[in-house]
Amino acid sequence: MDDELNIEATGLQIAGVDLYCLLRDMEEIELAVSELALYDHFFEHFKEGFDLIHHAQAFWLEDGEYAQYADSTIQTMFRKRDDIEQHYSFAEASSLPKAARQFVGSDHPASDSKLIATYALVKAVLAVEVLANWLFDLELSVYDLEADLVESIRQTDSKQYIKLIDRERDRTSGFEIRSREDFAIFKGEADKTLMLASLYSQIESVDVSTPGFNSHGFLRIALGNVTAAQASLRGKTAGKGNSNPESDKQQAATKRCERICKAADRHISADPKISGTDLVKALVEKDKIASIPTVRKYLLERCYLPR
Repeated sequence: MDDELNIEATGLQIAGVDLYCLLRDMEEIELAVSELALYDHFFEHFKEGFDLIHHAQAFWLEDGEYAQYADSTIQTMFRKRDDIEQHYSFAEASSLPKAARQFVGSDHPASDSKLIATYALVKAVLAVEVLANWLFDLELSVYDLEADLVESIRQTDSKQYIKLIDRERDRTSGFEIRSREDFAIFKGEADKTLMLASLYSQIESVDVSTPGFNSHGFLRIALGNVTAAQASLRGKTAGKGNSNPESDKQQAATKRCERICKAADRHISADPKISGTDLVKALVEKDKIASIPTVRKYLLERCYLPR
């Protein structure tokens, strides 16, 4: 297992789900995001964001498995993202690997392309986070009106439920503007950084000592191939989640249901007379496991509600 650096949680929460590891937990994050009420309205945005994430993660694959030190390196670069940004933002693009090595170690075995791709991964995750959390908070604010009534509307009249959210969306349009702008900035940075990572990867695979090697010609060809390589990788990763009936997404859903039920058991044990409304509120506001609709869905499935 990964033991070169201490792995710490990111401290990030996306659509009500804690993100502990940028490499291993993204399937659960994708599932949480797909359950947002306005997900379909922003499907293309999220598809672009998650495609960038999958592409960046792919740089760490070695013989079909992630490199041993991938987790800790990614976690460290995420925690130190602001410091790396400070060292890198006013320098040339080629200085990014050097900036990253100041925090992961100058003798770290990861290639420059892996470190660059990891920086792109961080930016792509931030892009998804800023858009998803705006939508998540928007949905939660609707439940502040009257949780039971709103939940009843969500279950019986989805169009009316969307209208409630759209009404709140119009009322707080400034948050949408900022969220969409931040998403575009983070996604653009991730996209450009992945192009740089692809270029470095091609350079790393070439033997520059070969007689007749023309560095300028190679760089020109490599730059031309970067976009094609990105499109190919994105196409391969786009539909992988549902290719297997025991897919990671389904496992993530099961895992989340178990977390919700365990937390519910804990609250019921502490207060056997807790109402259904208070139980849902505790799971959402105190435990921050998922959104109100998601919590209610799993509690109903497992017969915790009504109570």
